[in-house]
Amino acid sequence: MWDYRLIKAHYILEDWYRDGVPIWVDESDRVTFDAKARVSKSKAAIERAQEADGKKKSKSYGRYFVAEPRVMDGGDMPTREEWLEEQNSKQGKPLRQARERQVLQGKNKP
Repeated sequence: MWDYRLIKAHYILEDWYRDGVPIWVDESDRVTFDAKARVSKSKAAIERAQEADGKKKSKSYGRYFVAEPRVMDGGDMPTREEWLEEQNSKQGKPLRQARERQVLQGKNKP
């Protein structure tokens, strides 16, 4: 029963979002979008690997690349809150009040 509900919720959300933007925002006549260049480190790693693989004489059919994140200093992965703080500091915006930390999978990291 729950599996069906989760799958249905997933497909509903998938249908309601386009490129990470809610469809009601994307198709609204009151909203316009400006294109801004961003650098995706994961896409860059994949493109470099594909370019290097394409130069080889022997082809590996069916081979594809995925981006695996790793932390450069060996610490924990950044959290959403850390990223939001970083974005706000880059834009010079004051930080919003910190929310309570959420418990993920029954564990809280200090």
